[in-house]
Amino acid sequence: MARFQCYRLHGSGVRWRLLGGNNRVLGQGMVEHPNRDTALDDIRRVQLAAVGAWVEVQHAHNGLWWWRLCVDAGDLVQSAQGFARRIDAEHAAARFRRSAPEAEVTAVVAVFQPDRRGRARLE
Repeated sequence: MARFQCYRLHGSGVRWRLLGGNNRVLGQGMVEHPNRDTALDDIRRVQLAAVGAWVEVQHAHNGLWWWRLCVDAGDLVQSAQGFARRIDAEHAAARFRRSAPEAEVTAVVAVFQPDRRGRARLE
């Protein structure tokens, strides 16, 4: 089952991503939030809008395809990686749209620190 994870890179704000059942990143938020509560608000907004959002697929200068989920208010989510084929990017966006509305939301913030294996967890 998919789950949303909030995380912080050492010395930065809180970001979020959607992880699939195999812990691979399905998509990530486009905004860095000042705290956990605003990140959780953004996740709820994405869960409500994911099904009705449209997908924009772009071919980057590095030759890879990237997707974004968009609504009238702007971009919501982007792919966490580039894809060699357009169809793969479109399928990845569809997986995100199917998984997001029912995904579990974890309120704990994982903190990833440089030069350390593993992570600390903040409530």
